[in-house]
Amino acid sequence: METISLTAIKKDLTVEASQETAFKVFTEKMDLWWPRTHHVGACPMRELVLEAKHGGRWYSKHEDDSEVDIGYVQTYQPYDLFVLAWQVNSDFRYDPEMITEVIIQFIPEGPKTTRVKLEHRDLQKLGSGKTVESMDQGWGMIMELYKQQAEL
Repeated sequence: METISLTAIKKDLTVEASQETAFKVFTEKMDLWWPRTHHVGACPMRELVLEAKHGGRWYSKHEDDSEVDIGYVQTYQPYDLFVLAWQVNSDFRYDPEMITEVIIQFIPEGPKTTRVKLEHRDLQKLGSGKTVESMDQGWGMIMELYKQQAEL
């Protein structure tokens, strides 16, 4: 199920992996599946870093050795819930004053099957139009890459 509105983007998918694996791949192995094309740095991204803990940084490292913040971990509840503060504005630049939330739920549906629900909300802060449309497509692609990695 995919929906787009002014205030939220929602993605809902089933991953053939245990709840623990699904959570760990999302939180501890983001660099393996996050596309190198999706970053807010000035030059190509070398690595995506997510410090998987409450208050942990979320940032990218780039070929010029710069680090660019994306946000931080607001909620870290293994293996159920993970909430990120997204501090990227409508110009796709880090903005410490901007916070939208990315909420990811991991719902076990069997020993090796997990439903993963992502909601990127408060998007009205970004305005409307192409930014949100582009983010909806981006999250769809990103979640498919995540699913592929989680099912390895």
